[in-house]
Amino acid sequence: MYFPRPYPDELLYSLIARCRVHLGLDSHKGLLRLLFDDTRVAAITDLPTHLELLAGNIGWKAEELLQQHTLFPLYAPFIPEARRRRLRQAMLAADIPGAIGLAGSSTSRVKWPGWLRYCPLCFEDMQGRYGEVYWRRCWQAMGADACPVHGCMLLDSPVPYRRQERHEFISASPVFDRRGGALGVAGSGAMAVSGLVVQLLSLGACPTPGYRGWTRFYQVLAADHGASRGRQVKAGILWERVRSCHTSGWLACNGLLGDEPPSWFVALFRKHRNSFSFLQHITLWSVFRPGQAVGEIIREAHDMAHYPVPKPYAQLPAAPGQLQQRREHWLAALSRNGGAKQARINGGGALYAWLYRHDREWLMQTNGTRHTKSGNNSQVDWSKRDRYLVRLLIRIGEYAAEDLALPRKSRNWFLGQLPHRASVAHHLGQMPLCRAFLERYSESVGEFQIRRLTRAILEDTRQGNHSNLWELERRCGLQKGRVAPLTVGFINYMGGLD
Repeated sequence: MYFPRPYPDELLYSLIARCRVHLGLDSHKGLLRLLFDDTRVAAITDLPTHLELLAGNIGWKAEELLQQHTLFPLYAPFIPEARRRRLRQAMLAADIPGAIGLAGSSTSRVKWPGWLRYCPLCFEDMQGRYGEVYWRRCWQAMGADACPVHGCMLLDSPVPYRRQERHEFISASPVFDRRGGALGVAGSGAMAVSGLVVQLLSLGACPTPGYRGWTRFYQVLAADHGASRGRQVKAGILWERVRSCHTSGWLACNGLLGDEPPSWFVALFRKHRNSFSFLQHITLWSVFRPGQAVGEIIREAHDMAHYPVPKPYAQLPAAPGQLQQRREHWLAALSRNGGAKQARINGGGALYAWLYRHDREWLMQTNGTRHTKSGNNSQVDWSKRDRYLVRLLIRIGEYAAEDLALPRKSRNWFLGQLPHRASVAHHLGQMPLCRAFLERYSESVGEFQIRRLTRAILEDTRQGNHSNLWELERRCGLQKGRVAPLTVGFINYMGGLD
Protein backbone atom coordinates (compact mmCIF):
# COMPACT_ATOMS: atom_id res chain seq x y z
CA MET A 1 0.00 0.00 0.00
CA TYR A 2 1.26 3.48 -0.85
CA PHE A 3 2.28 5.71 2.03
CA PRO A 4 4.53 8.79 1.69
CA ARG A 5 8.11 8.83 2.87
CA PRO A 6 8.35 10.74 6.19
CA TYR A 7 10.26 13.98 6.41
CA PRO A 8 12.41 14.94 9.41
CA ASP A 9 10.36 15.50 12.58
CA GLU A 10 7.04 15.13 10.72
CA LEU A 11 3.80 14.54 12.59
CA LEU A 12 1.89 11.36 11.79
CA TYR A 13 -1.13 13.63 11.31
CA SER A 14 0.84 15.38 8.54
CA LEU A 15 1.88 12.09 6.94
CA ILE A 16 -1.71 10.91 6.70
CA ALA A 17 -2.83 14.30 5.34
CA ARG A 18 -0.13 14.21 2.65
CA CYS A 19 -1.12 10.65 1.77
CA ARG A 20 -4.65 11.83 0.99
CA VAL A 21 -3.31 14.62 -1.23
CA HIS A 22 -0.94 12.29 -3.08
CA LEU A 23 -3.67 9.73 -3.72
CA GLY A 24 -6.12 12.42 -4.80
CA LEU A 25 -8.82 11.26 -2.39
CA ASP A 26 -11.69 13.63 -1.60
CA SER A 27 -13.24 11.37 1.01
CA HIS A 28 -11.57 11.46 4.42
CA LYS A 29 -13.38 8.30 5.49
CA GLY A 30 -12.24 6.58 2.33
CA LEU A 31 -8.66 7.34 3.38
CA LEU A 32 -9.31 5.92 6.86
CA ARG A 33 -10.75 2.75 5.37
CA LEU A 34 -7.69 2.39 3.18
CA LEU A 35 -5.10 2.97 5.93
CA PHE A 36 -6.81 1.62 9.05
CA ASP A 37 -9.58 -0.69 7.77
CA ASP A 38 -11.79 1.43 10.04
CA THR A 39 -13.69 4.65 9.29
CA ARG A 40 -14.04 5.65 12.95
CA VAL A 41 -10.42 6.65 13.55
CA ALA A 42 -10.25 10.22 14.89
CA ALA A 43 -7.82 12.80 13.52
CA ILE A 44 -5.81 13.52 16.69
CA THR A 45 -2.81 15.79 16.34
CA ASP A 46 -0.58 14.88 19.29
CA LEU A 47 -1.53 11.40 20.57
CA PRO A 48 -3.11 9.43 17.68
CA THR A 49 -4.44 5.91 18.18
CA HIS A 50 -4.80 2.68 16.12
CA LEU A 51 -1.06 2.74 15.37
CA GLU A 52 -0.73 -1.05 15.13
CA LEU A 53 -3.43 -1.21 12.47
CA LEU A 54 -1.74 1.53 10.44
CA ALA A 55 1.75 0.04 10.82
CA GLY A 56 0.52 -3.37 9.70
CA ASN A 57 -1.08 -1.95 6.58
CA ILE A 58 1.84 0.23 5.46
CA GLY A 59 4.64 -2.13 6.50
CA TRP A 60 6.17 0.03 9.19
CA LYS A 61 6.92 -0.58 12.88
CA ALA A 62 4.29 0.75 15.30
CA GLU A 63 6.99 1.69 17.83
CA GLU A 64 8.71 3.82 15.19
CA LEU A 65 5.49 5.71 14.51
CA LEU A 66 4.96 6.21 18.24
CA GLN A 67 8.43 7.53 19.08
CA GLN A 68 9.32 9.48 15.94
CA HIS A 69 6.04 10.88 14.61
CA THR A 70 3.81 11.64 17.63
CA LEU A 71 4.16 13.81 20.74
CA PHE A 72 4.33 10.76 23.00
CA PRO A 73 7.98 11.55 23.99
CA LEU A 74 6.81 14.83 25.57
CA TYR A 75 4.66 12.97 28.09
CA ALA A 76 6.43 9.65 28.73
CA PRO A 77 9.27 10.79 31.07
CA PHE A 78 6.95 12.71 33.40
CA ILE A 79 4.25 10.16 34.23
CA PRO A 80 4.65 6.98 36.33
CA GLU A 81 5.84 3.87 34.54
CA ALA A 82 2.54 2.02 34.86
CA ARG A 83 0.64 4.94 33.36
CA ARG A 84 3.23 5.31 30.60
CA ARG A 85 2.66 1.69 29.60
CA ARG A 86 -1.12 2.21 29.56
CA LEU A 87 -0.73 5.35 27.43
CA ARG A 88 1.53 3.50 24.99
CA GLN A 89 -0.95 0.65 24.72
CA ALA A 90 -3.89 3.05 24.24
CA MET A 91 -2.08 4.63 21.27
CA LEU A 92 -1.08 1.32 19.71
CA ALA A 93 -4.36 -0.54 20.14
CA ALA A 94 -7.70 0.12 18.47
CA ASP A 95 -9.99 -0.63 21.39
CA ILE A 96 -8.50 1.26 24.38
CA PRO A 97 -9.86 4.81 24.74
CA GLY A 98 -8.52 7.64 26.87
CA ALA A 99 -5.02 8.34 25.54
CA ILE A 100 -5.30 12.10 26.12
CA GLY A 101 -6.56 11.52 29.66
CA LEU A 102 -3.72 9.12 30.47
CA ALA A 103 -1.19 11.72 29.29
CA GLY A 104 -2.75 14.25 31.68
CA SER A 105 -3.04 16.97 29.05
CA SER A 106 -6.82 17.32 29.40
CA THR A 107 -6.58 18.35 33.07
CA SER A 108 -3.21 20.10 33.00
CA ARG A 109 -2.98 23.82 33.71
CA VAL A 110 -0.83 24.00 30.55
CA LYS A 111 -3.27 23.86 27.61
CA TRP A 112 -2.51 22.95 24.02
CA PRO A 113 -2.44 25.68 21.32
CA GLY A 114 -5.67 26.66 19.63
CA TRP A 115 -4.26 26.17 16.13
CA LEU A 116 -1.58 24.18 14.37
CA ARG A 117 1.49 26.41 14.08
CA TYR A 118 4.17 26.83 11.47
CA CYS A 119 7.29 28.78 10.51
CA PRO A 120 7.01 30.59 7.12
CA LEU A 121 10.78 30.43 6.60
CA CYS A 122 10.74 26.67 7.12
CA PHE A 123 7.88 26.43 4.64
CA GLU A 124 10.05 28.18 2.04
CA ASP A 125 12.92 25.78 2.71
CA MET A 126 10.59 22.74 2.53
CA GLN A 127 9.05 23.93 -0.71
CA GLY A 128 12.45 24.34 -2.28
CA ARG A 129 13.88 21.06 -0.98
CA TYR A 130 10.91 18.66 -1.10
CA GLY A 131 8.41 20.42 -3.36
CA GLU A 132 5.81 20.42 -0.56
CA VAL A 133 5.43 21.47 3.06
CA TYR A 134 4.47 19.50 6.17
CA TRP A 135 3.66 19.87 9.88
CA ARG A 136 6.68 19.53 12.19
CA ARG A 137 6.26 18.05 15.65
CA CYS A 138 8.29 20.68 17.50
CA TRP A 139 5.96 23.43 16.24
CA GLN A 140 2.95 21.90 18.00
CA ALA A 141 4.34 21.56 21.55
CA MET A 142 2.61 23.80 24.11
CA GLY A 143 4.80 26.74 25.07
CA ALA A 144 7.37 26.20 22.30
CA ASP A 145 6.62 29.43 20.44
CA ALA A 146 9.89 29.80 18.52
CA CYS A 147 11.25 28.04 15.45
CA PRO A 148 14.45 26.27 16.58
CA VAL A 149 15.95 26.61 13.08
CA HIS A 150 15.33 30.27 12.16
CA GLY A 151 14.86 31.84 15.60
CA CYS A 152 11.56 33.52 14.67
CA MET A 153 8.19 33.29 16.37
CA LEU A 154 5.75 30.69 15.03
CA LEU A 155 2.51 31.73 13.35
CA ASP A 156 -0.98 30.28 13.81
CA SER A 157 -2.51 28.49 10.83
CA PRO A 158 -6.28 28.26 10.15
CA VAL A 159 -6.21 24.55 11.09
CA PRO A 160 -7.50 23.81 14.63
CA TYR A 161 -5.16 21.89 16.94
CA ARG A 162 -8.05 19.83 18.27
CA ARG A 163 -10.19 18.50 15.45
CA GLN A 164 -13.09 20.60 14.22
CA GLU A 165 -14.23 17.77 11.98
CA ARG A 166 -13.65 14.41 13.64
CA HIS A 167 -12.07 12.52 10.73
CA GLU A 168 -10.36 15.24 8.65
CA PHE A 169 -6.58 15.29 8.23
CA ILE A 170 -5.67 18.69 6.79
CA SER A 171 -2.32 19.07 5.08
CA ALA A 172 0.00 22.03 5.51
CA SER A 173 -0.03 24.64 2.78
CA PRO A 174 2.33 27.51 1.90
CA VAL A 175 -0.67 29.82 1.37
CA PHE A 176 -1.00 30.08 5.15
CA ASP A 177 1.80 32.66 5.18
CA ARG A 178 -0.11 35.95 5.31
CA ARG A 179 2.44 38.04 7.16
CA GLY A 180 2.52 41.64 6.10
CA GLY A 181 5.79 42.61 7.77
CA ALA A 182 8.85 41.13 9.37
CA LEU A 183 8.55 38.04 11.53
CA GLY A 184 8.91 38.42 15.27
CA VAL A 185 12.35 37.56 16.64
CA ALA A 186 12.29 35.00 19.45
CA GLY A 187 13.96 35.85 22.74
CA SER A 188 16.55 33.74 24.52
CA GLY A 189 13.95 32.19 26.85
CA ALA A 190 11.71 31.11 23.95
CA MET A 191 14.67 29.65 22.07
CA ALA A 192 15.80 27.73 25.15
CA VAL A 193 12.35 26.17 25.58
CA SER A 194 12.11 25.23 21.90
CA GLY A 195 15.58 23.68 21.99
CA LEU A 196 14.66 21.52 24.98
CA VAL A 197 11.45 20.41 23.25
CA VAL A 198 13.46 19.32 20.20
CA GLN A 199 15.75 17.30 22.46
CA LEU A 200 12.80 15.64 24.19
CA LEU A 201 11.20 14.66 20.91
CA SER A 202 14.43 13.15 19.57
CA LEU A 203 15.25 11.33 22.80
CA GLY A 204 13.47 8.08 21.93
CA ALA A 205 12.76 5.46 24.58
CA CYS A 206 14.05 6.58 27.98
CA PRO A 207 13.59 5.56 31.62
CA THR A 208 10.75 7.03 33.66
CA PRO A 209 11.95 8.53 36.97
CA GLY A 210 8.48 8.42 38.53
CA TYR A 211 7.25 10.54 41.40
CA ARG A 212 10.10 9.55 43.70
CA GLY A 213 12.83 10.38 41.21
CA TRP A 214 11.44 13.80 40.31
CA THR A 215 10.88 14.62 43.99
CA ARG A 216 14.51 13.93 44.85
CA PHE A 217 15.77 15.70 41.69
CA TYR A 218 14.08 19.00 42.55
CA GLN A 219 15.09 18.80 46.19
CA VAL A 220 18.72 18.49 45.11
CA LEU A 221 18.28 21.26 42.52
CA ALA A 222 17.02 23.63 45.21
CA ALA A 223 19.95 22.76 47.48
CA ASP A 224 22.44 23.29 44.66
CA HIS A 225 21.15 26.83 44.15
CA GLY A 226 21.17 27.82 47.82
CA ALA A 227 17.41 27.79 48.22
CA SER A 228 17.15 24.92 50.68
CA ARG A 229 17.03 25.11 54.43
CA GLY A 230 16.95 21.60 55.82
CA ARG A 231 13.94 20.02 54.13
CA GLN A 232 12.33 23.38 53.42
CA VAL A 233 12.72 25.04 50.02
CA LYS A 234 12.71 28.80 49.57
CA ALA A 235 10.59 28.72 46.44
CA GLY A 236 10.36 32.52 46.27
CA ILE A 237 14.09 32.85 45.58
CA LEU A 238 13.93 30.31 42.76
CA TRP A 239 10.81 31.89 41.27
CA GLU A 240 12.52 35.28 41.03
CA ARG A 241 15.15 33.68 38.78
CA VAL A 242 12.44 32.14 36.59
CA ARG A 243 10.75 35.55 36.23
CA SER A 244 14.05 37.09 35.19
CA CYS A 245 14.44 34.58 32.34
CA HIS A 246 10.85 34.26 31.07
CA THR A 247 8.42 37.09 30.37
CA SER A 248 5.17 37.50 32.26
CA GLY A 249 3.25 37.34 28.99
CA TRP A 250 4.70 33.93 28.09
CA LEU A 251 4.08 32.56 31.58
CA ALA A 252 0.50 33.85 31.59
CA CYS A 253 -0.31 32.51 28.11
CA ASN A 254 0.79 29.04 29.17
CA GLY A 255 -1.02 29.01 32.52
CA LEU A 256 2.18 29.26 34.57
CA LEU A 257 1.63 32.66 36.16
CA GLY A 258 -0.19 33.03 39.46
CA ASP A 259 0.71 33.96 42.99
CA GLU A 260 4.28 34.81 43.86
CA PRO A 261 5.42 32.05 43.61
CA PRO A 262 2.51 30.13 41.99
CA SER A 263 1.18 27.00 43.66
CA TRP A 264 2.39 24.64 40.91
CA PHE A 265 5.95 25.93 41.33
CA VAL A 266 5.91 25.35 45.08
CA ALA A 267 4.44 21.86 44.60
CA LEU A 268 7.24 20.97 42.20
CA PHE A 269 9.73 21.14 45.10
CA ARG A 270 7.55 19.11 47.44
CA LYS A 271 6.72 15.42 47.40
CA HIS A 272 5.23 14.64 43.98
CA ARG A 273 1.81 13.06 44.10
CA ASN A 274 0.69 14.08 40.61
CA SER A 275 2.43 14.52 37.29
CA PHE A 276 3.54 17.90 35.97
CA SER A 277 3.48 18.99 32.34
CA PHE A 278 6.68 18.75 30.31
CA LEU A 279 6.52 22.55 29.93
CA GLN A 280 6.62 23.04 33.70
CA HIS A 281 9.74 20.87 33.90
CA ILE A 282 11.37 22.54 30.90
CA THR A 283 10.72 26.01 32.32
CA LEU A 284 12.92 25.16 35.29
CA TRP A 285 15.58 23.32 33.28
CA SER A 286 16.04 26.30 30.97
CA VAL A 287 16.80 28.47 34.01
CA PHE A 288 18.66 26.20 36.43
CA ARG A 289 20.25 23.64 34.08
CA PRO A 290 21.06 25.68 30.96
CA GLY A 291 23.13 23.78 28.42
CA GLN A 292 22.63 20.38 30.04
CA ALA A 293 21.24 17.68 27.74
CA VAL A 294 17.69 16.54 28.40
CA GLY A 295 18.76 12.90 28.39
CA GLU A 296 21.27 13.57 31.18
CA ILE A 297 18.63 15.30 33.30
CA ILE A 298 16.14 12.45 32.95
CA ARG A 299 18.79 9.81 33.70
CA GLU A 300 19.89 11.80 36.75
CA ALA A 301 16.32 11.92 38.06
CA HIS A 302 15.89 8.22 37.32
CA ASP A 303 19.02 7.34 39.31
CA MET A 304 17.82 9.48 42.20
CA ALA A 305 14.67 7.37 42.46
CA HIS A 306 16.86 4.67 44.01
CA TYR A 307 18.50 6.97 46.55
CA PRO A 308 17.32 6.53 50.16
CA VAL A 309 14.92 9.22 51.32
CA PRO A 310 16.76 11.51 53.79
CA LYS A 311 15.69 11.00 57.35
CA PRO A 312 14.73 13.88 59.64
CA TYR A 313 17.44 15.84 61.38
CA ALA A 314 19.80 13.63 63.38
CA GLN A 315 19.54 13.90 67.15
CA LEU A 316 22.27 16.00 68.76
CA PRO A 317 24.10 14.63 71.80
CA ALA A 318 23.42 16.09 75.26
CA ALA A 319 24.81 15.55 78.74
CA PRO A 320 22.55 13.30 80.89
CA GLY A 321 22.19 15.91 83.62
CA GLN A 322 21.34 18.65 81.14
CA LEU A 323 18.80 16.43 79.40
CA GLN A 324 17.01 15.60 82.66
CA GLN A 325 16.94 19.27 83.66
CA ARG A 326 15.39 20.35 80.38
CA ARG A 327 12.77 17.62 80.66
CA GLU A 328 11.73 18.84 84.10
CA HIS A 329 11.49 22.43 82.86
CA TRP A 330 9.28 21.34 79.97
CA LEU A 331 7.00 19.26 82.24
CA ALA A 332 6.58 22.31 84.49
CA ALA A 333 5.71 24.46 81.43
CA LEU A 334 3.10 21.91 80.34
CA SER A 335 1.55 21.94 83.81
CA ARG A 336 1.35 25.73 83.87
CA ASN A 337 -0.09 26.12 80.39
CA GLY A 338 -2.12 22.97 79.95
CA GLY A 339 -0.61 21.98 76.59
CA ALA A 340 2.40 22.16 74.31
CA LYS A 341 1.06 24.94 72.10
CA GLN A 342 0.45 27.37 74.92
CA ALA A 343 3.74 26.40 76.55
CA ARG A 344 5.61 27.35 73.36
CA ILE A 345 3.69 30.63 73.03
CA ASN A 346 4.30 31.62 76.63
CA GLY A 347 8.08 31.68 76.55
CA GLY A 348 8.84 27.99 75.97
CA GLY A 349 9.78 28.18 72.29
CA ALA A 350 13.55 27.91 72.83
CA LEU A 351 13.14 25.02 75.28
CA TYR A 352 10.88 23.18 72.82
CA ALA A 353 13.41 23.67 70.00
CA TRP A 354 16.26 22.35 72.18
CA LEU A 355 14.33 19.23 73.13
CA TYR A 356 13.26 18.70 69.52
CA ARG A 357 16.89 18.59 68.44
CA HIS A 358 18.20 16.54 71.37
CA ASP A 359 15.28 14.42 72.65
CA ARG A 360 12.57 14.39 69.99
CA GLU A 361 11.03 10.97 70.79
CA TRP A 362 10.49 11.81 74.48
CA LEU A 363 9.13 15.28 73.56
CA MET A 364 6.55 13.94 71.08
CA GLN A 365 5.42 11.21 73.47
CA THR A 366 5.08 13.64 76.39
CA ASN A 367 3.20 16.24 74.39
CA GLY A 368 0.76 13.57 73.19
CA THR A 369 -0.27 12.79 76.76
CA ARG A 370 -0.88 16.48 77.60
CA HIS A 371 -3.19 17.30 74.71
CA THR A 372 -6.11 19.50 75.74
CA LYS A 373 -9.40 20.12 73.99
CA SER A 374 -9.55 23.27 71.91
CA GLY A 375 -13.05 24.07 73.14
CA ASN A 376 -15.31 23.45 76.11
CA ASN A 377 -19.01 23.25 75.31
CA SER A 378 -19.93 21.77 78.69
CA GLN A 379 -20.31 25.26 80.17
CA VAL A 380 -22.66 26.60 77.46
CA ASP A 381 -26.12 27.60 78.70
CA TRP A 382 -28.08 26.15 75.77
CA SER A 383 -31.42 27.33 77.10
CA LYS A 384 -30.21 30.94 77.17
CA ARG A 385 -28.64 30.62 73.74
CA ASP A 386 -31.88 29.06 72.42
CA ARG A 387 -33.95 32.05 73.56
CA TYR A 388 -31.46 34.52 72.08
CA LEU A 389 -31.26 32.79 68.71
CA VAL A 390 -35.01 32.24 68.31
CA ARG A 391 -35.60 35.98 68.81
CA LEU A 392 -33.01 36.59 66.12
CA LEU A 393 -34.74 34.11 63.80
CA ILE A 394 -38.10 35.83 64.34
CA ARG A 395 -36.62 39.20 63.32
CA ILE A 396 -35.02 37.63 60.26
CA GLY A 397 -38.37 36.09 59.28
CA GLU A 398 -40.15 39.43 59.66
CA TYR A 399 -37.61 41.28 57.53
CA ALA A 400 -37.69 38.60 54.83
CA ALA A 401 -41.49 38.21 54.68
CA GLU A 402 -42.05 41.03 52.16
CA ASP A 403 -39.08 40.28 49.90
CA LEU A 404 -40.42 38.04 47.12
CA ALA A 405 -37.04 37.95 45.33
CA LEU A 406 -35.23 36.01 48.03
CA PRO A 407 -34.06 32.44 47.37
CA ARG A 408 -35.97 29.64 49.02
CA LYS A 409 -36.15 30.30 52.77
CA SER A 410 -35.30 26.75 53.75
CA ARG A 411 -33.94 25.49 57.04
CA ASN A 412 -30.39 25.94 55.81
CA TRP A 413 -31.17 29.46 54.57
CA PHE A 414 -32.34 30.53 58.03
CA LEU A 415 -29.33 28.89 59.66
CA GLY A 416 -27.06 30.69 57.22
CA GLN A 417 -28.29 34.06 58.53
CA LEU A 418 -27.17 33.21 62.07
CA PRO A 419 -23.70 33.64 63.55
CA HIS A 420 -21.84 30.33 63.94
CA ARG A 421 -24.36 28.44 61.79
CA ALA A 422 -22.43 25.14 62.02
CA SER A 423 -22.54 25.16 65.82
CA VAL A 424 -26.27 25.88 65.79
CA ALA A 425 -26.96 23.13 63.28
CA HIS A 426 -25.04 20.57 65.34
CA HIS A 427 -26.84 21.43 68.59
CA LEU A 428 -30.45 21.92 67.48
CA GLY A 429 -31.36 18.98 69.72
CA GLN A 430 -30.51 21.19 72.70
CA MET A 431 -32.43 24.22 71.37
CA PRO A 432 -36.17 23.28 71.12
CA LEU A 433 -37.36 26.83 70.37
CA CYS A 434 -35.08 27.22 67.34
CA ARG A 435 -36.03 23.75 66.15
CA ALA A 436 -39.73 24.55 66.41
CA PHE A 437 -39.28 27.83 64.51
CA LEU A 438 -37.45 26.09 61.66
CA GLU A 439 -40.06 23.35 61.41
CA ARG A 440 -42.86 25.92 61.28
CA TYR A 441 -41.43 28.67 59.07
CA SER A 442 -39.01 26.93 56.71
CA GLU A 443 -40.36 27.31 53.18
CA SER A 444 -41.32 24.18 51.28
CA VAL A 445 -40.71 23.72 47.56
CA GLY A 446 -44.39 24.34 46.81
CA GLU A 447 -44.43 27.56 48.84
CA PHE A 448 -41.29 28.74 47.05
CA GLN A 449 -42.88 28.04 43.64
CA ILE A 450 -46.02 29.96 44.63
CA ARG A 451 -43.89 32.92 45.76
CA ARG A 452 -42.12 33.00 42.38
CA LEU A 453 -45.45 32.87 40.53
CA THR A 454 -46.82 35.64 42.73
CA ARG A 455 -43.84 37.83 41.99
CA ALA A 456 -44.22 37.29 38.23
CA ILE A 457 -47.96 38.08 38.36
CA LEU A 458 -47.32 41.30 40.32
CA GLU A 459 -44.69 42.36 37.77
CA ASP A 460 -47.24 41.82 34.96
CA THR A 461 -49.83 43.84 36.86
CA ARG A 462 -47.46 46.78 37.33
CA GLN A 463 -46.47 46.73 33.65
CA GLY A 464 -50.00 46.18 32.35
CA ASN A 465 -49.13 42.84 30.75
CA HIS A 466 -50.96 39.53 30.73
CA SER A 467 -48.86 36.36 30.48
CA ASN A 468 -50.17 32.91 29.75
CA LEU A 469 -49.56 30.08 32.19
CA TRP A 470 -46.77 28.58 30.11
CA GLU A 471 -45.03 31.94 29.95
CA LEU A 472 -45.22 32.33 33.72
CA GLU A 473 -43.89 28.81 34.23
CA ARG A 474 -40.95 29.49 31.95
CA ARG A 475 -40.10 32.78 33.68
CA CYS A 476 -40.28 31.11 37.08
CA GLY A 477 -38.29 28.05 36.06
CA LEU A 478 -41.12 25.58 36.70
CA GLN A 479 -40.52 22.38 34.78
CA LYS A 480 -43.24 19.93 33.84
CA GLY A 481 -43.36 17.01 36.20
CA ARG A 482 -41.64 18.99 38.96
CA VAL A 483 -44.48 21.29 39.99
CA ALA A 484 -45.45 20.63 43.61
CA PRO A 485 -49.07 19.65 44.42
CA LEU A 486 -49.44 22.79 46.52
CA THR A 487 -48.49 24.88 43.46
CA VAL A 488 -51.01 23.01 41.29
CA GLY A 489 -53.72 23.82 43.83
CA PHE A 490 -52.72 27.50 43.79
CA ILE A 491 -52.90 27.60 39.96
CA ASN A 492 -56.35 25.98 39.99
CA TYR A 493 -57.52 28.40 42.67
CA MET A 494 -56.40 31.28 40.45
CA GLY A 495 -58.52 29.92 37.61
CA GLY A 496 -55.63 28.39 35.71
CA LEU A 497 -54.01 31.86 35.48
CA ASP A 498 -55.74 32.43 32.13
